Amino acid sequence: MTNKIIAVGSSEFIVGFRLAGIQTLEIKDSKEGFEQLLSNPDIGVIITSEETMEQLPAPFREVVEGRVKPVTVIVSEDSGSNEPLRKKIKKAIGVDLWK
Repeated sequence: MTNKIIAVGSSEFIVGFRLAGIQTLEIKDSKEGFEQLLSNPDIGVIITSEETMEQLPAPFREVVEGRVKPVTVIVSEDSGSNEPLRKKIKKAIGVDLWK
């Protein structure tokens, strides 16, 4: 069993990840795309944007955000906002990397 990292979202969001060699998935329907990813046991980390997450229905978004595997990392356009990322990393690996 592997733990792949995948970036999902609009073509504008995923292009940088693709250039960095990270697997990407361009999605038009956020809910359908996330259902596909959550059912894949090889996916360990999903990287997505706030915009993509906001397109999900609230109850489903809570399910996605609450999962430990795969953990979903939401990349914020606000460069000063790293607290959610800090919590997600601690939840995923059990260590606070900022301490």
